[in-house]
Amino acid sequence: MQTVVDVSRLRHNIRIIRSTTRTGFCAVVKADAYGHGAAVAGFISPLVDCFLVATLKEAEEILPLTDKPILVLGGDISQFTRTVDRRIIPTVSDVKQLSAILNIGHANYSVAVNTGMNRLGARDRSLENILSLCKQNDSKPWSVYSHLYGGIYSAGYQAAEFERLTADPVLRGRRHLYCSCALDFMGCELYDMTRCGLAMYGYSDCTDICMRVRAKIVGLNRVGAGEHVGYGDYTLENDSLVATVRMGYADGLRRTDKPLYFTVRGKKCRVIGVPCMDLCMIDVTGLDCRCGEFAYLISEKSDTEYLAKCYGTIVYEVLTGFKRGERIYI
Repeated sequence: MQTVVDVSRLRHNIRIIRSTTRTGFCAVVKADAYGHGAAVAGFISPLVDCFLVATLKEAEEILPLTDKPILVLGGDISQFTRTVDRRIIPTVSDVKQLSAILNIGHANYSVAVNTGMNRLGARDRSLENILSLCKQNDSKPWSVYSHLYGGIYSAGYQAAEFERLTADPVLRGRRHLYCSCALDFMGCELYDMTRCGLAMYGYSDCTDICMRVRAKIVGLNRVGAGEHVGYGDYTLENDSLVATVRMGYADGLRRTDKPLYFTVRGKKCRVIGVPCMDLCMIDVTGLDCRCGEFAYLISEKSDTEYLAKCYGTIVYEVLTGFKRGERIYI
């Protein structure tokens, strides 16, 4: 299985988003860059202002690829008990975390503010304590941010909360609230920076996907009506040409009771039977295909969206599910 990432398209998407939002740009590359590979950081570094990851390990992975700051989301600051590169910026959500960060010499840190998502972040009294320690140490956060939990329908309330909670000048140096949904709020105050993940990878109305997912056909069998294909009791209704594809559920192709398809030579070919751990079978009857050529699970945006519906999940989870394959950058 291979994921093929078009770097030029990724760069183009960033330029489109920046020209639209006209804010600073924070490229979200956590979770292996949403399945596109952490290596994309090196290709896009000149176009962005900073990167965002989930863990210190992810930050250290892209550190050699960029000279830009790397913001690490909050939660566990124990990973920062040792000295790390000054470009890596931890997030704090309460005064104990901030005290620990300052005590081990981190000059740069971000403060997460809870505007209603109730996941992580300081609110009211906790934020007052953070402010007090900042002023006591003559220290200002590198950035202050929150996160929308409901896109358009929660933006008004959360933006108002963000304004209220970050009223003190110490907290107004570099603020960011909006992620890819910023593209839906043109004309609104987008603050100093936009955090972009999904839109950057092509899943918005104004950007194009930059990753295709494909696997090689490794076998072809002419199978008669009534014969079995794969595990279980699946049998063919008609004589068929069956292609075996080198992709299974260990590669990110989930089992589901919904019909799944690969594209071969421009035609949608249905997965028949159930995917195995490392392989699956598709019906290529009528196609003059050969072993060694590729079948595409994702070749356009609608393919990913369709998979998400079949799996009963979201595009993010589909993209981050391709973990075992070879990654190619073009």
